[in-house]
Amino acid sequence: GRRSLAAILAAMLIASVLAVVAGSPAQAANTSFEVLRDTNSDGVPDAREFAGQDRYDTALRLAKNFATAKGGLGAVTTAFISSGETLVDSISVAGLAGSADAPILLTPSGSLHGGVADFLEDYGVGTVYVLGGPVAVSDAVLTALEGLVSKPKVERIHGDDRYATAAAIASMIDSASSWCGTAAASAVLINGATDAMPFGVAVQTTAFRLRLPVLMTAADELSSATADYIRDNDIEHVQIIGGSGTVSDAVASALTSLGVDTVQRVEGDSASAVSVALAQLANNGCNDNLAPVSNNRVALVRGNPDGVVAAPVLASSLDSGNLVTPLVVGDSLPASVSDYLAATPKTVGVNNDKLNLGIVAIGGTAAVSADTMSAATTAAASSGALTVQIGAGDDPGTVGTLEGDTNGDGVTNADDPIRPTTANATFALYFSDDVTSGASASPASIALLADLRDVIEINGVPAVVTDAVTGASGGGCANNVVYVTLGQTLRDGDTVSIAASAHKLGTASDERTVVPASAKVQAAPADSTRPAVSIVAIADPAVGSTPAGTDFVVRIDDAGGLAADTLVATDFVYTPGSGSTNTAASALNIGAAAIAANAKEHETLVSLPNALVVGDRLTLKAGVVEDAAGNRSTTRSGSAIKAQASPRITSVLMSNPARSVQNSWTLPATAADGTTVNGGANAVTITAKASGDAAGAAGNAWSILFDTASTYDATKAVDIDVRVDNMRQRATVRFVNGPATVHDLVAAMKANSDFDSLFDVTIPCTGTTTTALAVNSANRDVLATSADAGKTRFAIEANFSAYIDSYTGAELLADVLAATAGRVPTAADVPALLLLAGFTSVPVTAADPAGPVTKVRYTFEIDNSTYLPQSRDLVMTTAATAAPSVAQGFAPDVAATATVNEQLNTGGQVRIAVSSSVKAS
Repeated sequence: GRRSLAAILAAMLIASVLAVVAGSPAQAANTSFEVLRDTNSDGVPDAREFAGQDRYDTALRLAKNFATAKGGLGAVTTAFISSGETLVDSISVAGLAGSADAPILLTPSGSLHGGVADFLEDYGVGTVYVLGGPVAVSDAVLTALEGLVSKPKVERIHGDDRYATAAAIASMIDSASSWCGTAAASAVLINGATDAMPFGVAVQTTAFRLRLPVLMTAADELSSATADYIRDNDIEHVQIIGGSGTVSDAVASALTSLGVDTVQRVEGDSASAVSVALAQLANNGCNDNLAPVSNNRVALVRGNPDGVVAAPVLASSLDSGNLVTPLVVGDSLPASVSDYLAATPKTVGVNNDKLNLGIVAIGGTAAVSADTMSAATTAAASSGALTVQIGAGDDPGTVGTLEGDTNGDGVTNADDPIRPTTANATFALYFSDDVTSGASASPASIALLADLRDVIEINGVPAVVTDAVTGASGGGCANNVVYVTLGQTLRDGDTVSIAASAHKLGTASDERTVVPASAKVQAAPADSTRPAVSIVAIADPAVGSTPAGTDFVVRIDDAGGLAADTLVATDFVYTPGSGSTNTAASALNIGAAAIAANAKEHETLVSLPNALVVGDRLTLKAGVVEDAAGNRSTTRSGSAIKAQASPRITSVLMSNPARSVQNSWTLPATAADGTTVNGGANAVTITAKASGDAAGAAGNAWSILFDTASTYDATKAVDIDVRVDNMRQRATVRFVNGPATVHDLVAAMKANSDFDSLFDVTIPCTGTTTTALAVNSANRDVLATSADAGKTRFAIEANFSAYIDSYTGAELLADVLAATAGRVPTAADVPALLLLAGFTSVPVTAADPAGPVTKVRYTFEIDNSTYLPQSRDLVMTTAATAAPSVAQGFAPDVAATATVNEQLNTGGQVRIAVSSSVKAS
């Protein structure tokens, strides 16, 4: 009658989840390392903190860590001492030690260990409890303890056998304790057989934290001392450690017969498996009771006294009060422990920091071997070493400019070679993952600078590194890019390298070794190309043609830029043709005489007094024109030619499409709050990737649908379902359950390989991934907002059989794009339709030199991929007898041939061909 029906029903509910089993491995911690301490003050951790010479020394190191964390002298009032030769007595003291907030020390059975005596004196311990009878710890030890200068109070706790000793220890816990998830008075029950003691080691840290009695039983029979304790203390809940092969079902039945309300097990057929189950319970199910639980530390212990004496440290002092879960290992890493480590989360904490899991060894390599530790750190890590590429990079103060674009491809990245410098050099390190972010002089930046000074070398000698900042601290978002400033110049042929080092780089929660890398400093390729010169003239052209019949057109081109100069008549030599009314001494008029510095193109008309005839020749002398690199032009001549009648289109070439602008989407307001929609501090942006099927104008046909399941339950674990329908060009994001955050959404999208191949998902640099999304079960089929900004750029070149004087853009485009018009819903006027669709055209003659041309070039930027011309499209041109025509040549019309206008284009047909020689920009 002392227990209510409600309590019994609650206990039954708890019992339904008593078995803790390992889940399938998810994604291991991002990185992992063995936790070491710096023994020689060089800033590099190099030794295990708890690697004692023997178990007694290990216990002392642990006790000193515990006492120091508590405050040192006078902070530890109580200590427990047990025999280091057996686990029998110390295995039951964790709960009492937790209640007394006291360390556990080991001594040989026959004499007091000198280090223990020193510890008690040094820390002023006033009360000492010796565990077990005289056989376990002799009276001589008690006498030695009582004879210490500090005169501690010494008391022995023991019973007639190990079971009675455990019960006696439990009786000294002065308040009732409860197991995880229950308010009932609880106790832990372990198999007291010597060979089963490692099972008890697994639960020590939990027992210390919860202040739980640790009782013993035989495998198949409940001992009388244990039964008496349970009955006398009205224990309502017993947690059995191990499976039925360790503590039988008969013992569980005996507990029920005693009146214990609930009997649960931590399942496991080995001490390692039990430790894994307890670690999982600490992180999910018992977290509220054991909190705070460390999310970035675990410990490896043996199933021996090391594992018992470590409990106070793991439960309270090792990680600033966070409980560090112990994992029991043997001579090698057990499979259950390896699987657990492989299932640790990749990110932790409210900011979803990448987990760099620290693994602590309790004891030296005799207890936890180097091979075991290596296997553990390997199992726990999902990311390998950082790789790095070395490139020119921007100046740190002007992030976002193209100062580092040394290869001229329009972007600054690791492909840009470092150039020689005449002043202090800058370059960029492009890491495979983020490194510490911090502006100049910030602690993070100072630490990064110190690390980089240790690894950056020039020709194998440490470089003079004066500054190092990440892209984010310079105003961007790229924490994986570090801009380095040197206090020295770089010469052609120098080698900039990242040397092998024990130093690790990364963020505060993601430290990794760096794979060595190097790059050569390369001088810019020498410009040895001479300026290109062409000279064209049409003799006796049709009236009104440009240029007139007295003009030579001189064009000068140089991709690297021209040197400033002024053309004069003496730079040219004119040679009259047969019948010319001009003479060699005729005055030459130079139209645009001044050449602007660094101009890439220059055109001028060289005019004579009288009309040109076929055969008239103009020569530009050698060396007249110089480019910015000092290259001079060669002799170049051009003769006046007779105008060719009826020009026709000989080919239409098209560039490969370039996805110049990518469409982007923002969350619908019904799936976001004020901070996560467009413009908010945590706005989520989905952008088509330039290399995917949604790139450029094609992205405007895609839609992204946000949806909340009708069965959505905010109290359940987060579940976001992401799918992609390539045929219908639609992606769907369904919130199935859980209070989703920005991090959850971004992670779910990136985890879907189809979605990740098409889209990038980002938040602003200042945003936080922990912001909650506005998820509501009423929100169904809500489209994300599309910017309709995706654009595809391409170019078309129409080539003619003869020089043309002018052309009619609408007519030329109508012919070139006729096949395109046939594929669109309405095609009354293709050029107008394309322009309305976001098509912009720039004919070559609007930007290039005026005068006779044989090529007309259009560049387009289109936002609807339906309007994109295709290879093999047929271009049909009709012969023109009157304006408007596709093109107008220089030949005068012959009135006698009424059916033909020699000045206008003739007919023909060609097919569009894609050519690599035609560039989209």
